[in-house]
Amino acid sequence: MQRTIGLWGVVATLVGFVVGAGIFILPGELAATAGPGVIISYALASILVAFSCIIGAFVSGIVPVSGASFVYSTKMTSPFLGFLMIWAIIAGASMGVAFVAHGFAEYLEVLLPGRNKTLVAVMIVLFFGGINLFGAVASVKAQTLMVITFVTSVLVFSVVGIAQIDTDLLVPFTPNGFGPVLMAAVPAFFSYAGFLMIIDIGGEIKNPSRTIPLGLLISFLLVWLCYSAVSLTIVGSIPWQLLANIDAPVATVAGKIFPDWAKDIIPCAVLAAAATTINGLLLAYSRDVYVLSRVRIFPEILSTLSKKHGEPSYAVALLTVTSVISVLMGAQISEYATLVVVVLMLSQILLGIATLRLPKIMPRRLSNLEFRLSSFWRVFFAVGLIVFSSLFIVIGLQSNPKSSVLFGLFLLFGTTYYLLRKNYLKGRGIDMENSVMGYIEETIAQSQEQNMPLSDR
Repeated sequence: MQRTIGLWGVVATLVGFVVGAGIFILPGELAATAGPGVIISYALASILVAFSCIIGAFVSGIVPVSGASFVYSTKMTSPFLGFLMIWAIIAGASMGVAFVAHGFAEYLEVLLPGRNKTLVAVMIVLFFGGINLFGAVASVKAQTLMVITFVTSVLVFSVVGIAQIDTDLLVPFTPNGFGPVLMAAVPAFFSYAGFLMIIDIGGEIKNPSRTIPLGLLISFLLVWLCYSAVSLTIVGSIPWQLLANIDAPVATVAGKIFPDWAKDIIPCAVLAAAATTINGLLLAYSRDVYVLSRVRIFPEILSTLSKKHGEPSYAVALLTVTSVISVLMGAQISEYATLVVVVLMLSQILLGIATLRLPKIMPRRLSNLEFRLSSFWRVFFAVGLIVFSSLFIVIGLQSNPKSSVLFGLFLLFGTTYYLLRKNYLKGRGIDMENSVMGYIEETIAQSQEQNMPLSDR
């Protein structure tokens, strides 16, 4: 792959990917229990995001290749843990698509009342699954236009809304105590999910060891500003007690602060945000299915490319089906967000463990990085990422017992599948783990050929 993406391309990709429909949906539902203190929930979630961004910036210099999460984690730990990380990401993507699809349905109801929301959510997933399946992916210009549309809408909404907030609605700031504020931080993290996806397209970014860290910093600040402003506008415009019964809080607030001719701008912006996010999730994470198929962890048919468009059509189809199943689970929006966060926390724990093992596996790479961390700060941020991620898992599972059962089944099913697949291939004379490590070494070797040394062999 050619390195064609510059700094502002990274920023546009990250902001467009991270700032999706969740910003228009989730703050209102969380504020229904946390009250105005939901602003603190987003601040707490941003602390963990900062840790993950720093580790992501560090990793981008170690393995600046496409699929870096899998390459890095597997190289530093083992094929099983590398699989478990991608397993978590794929599951999180399926539930993330479901979350955004339900958000799309909620806001379409504002414009076109009376529709079956579940049916709408399923249809939008199938629509974008079909686009990706047949290779008719929306052009980059169209995607960029939609991103500009909804980001501009967020800024206009926030500027106009904050100027009109009722400060009396912000008191008491934590009406139900700090517990709900802390619990809300877990699903709030979902709104930030997606920053680490940038390291998985490192092979297409110019000077990734410099561009990715700087892009992560700029994008993080922009996203944090957007979420804080939207949350403040919502709780400063509608009594928090009423938010539990409002499906589209941002649209409701827009109806209060904008003239009639402009109030439909926000729902349209949400639909654009949801569309780009669903399309992006199916496009990006179907490639993880493809990679696991290439190393034989998933059946080889899933790495088959379309002869006409070069798309991993079977991988796209599988992710589309799992996303539709997630939609039909019928969970509440916050439950989807909690489940996504819990599985993503697992992948971050593995990333932190991999970073701790780096000096032992690839010691010389530490001295050749543009974004460097001393031994103390590398351990500090890696351990911090592990601890905070573990804490978020505990809080998330305690706040949602249903998630505990699903998370346990998720780990059990993934582990069982891995062992069965390994034994199946062994019976055919194929060592699956050797196949995985061969792919990892081949990827590193190809990067070395591009004058980007990645390992100490």
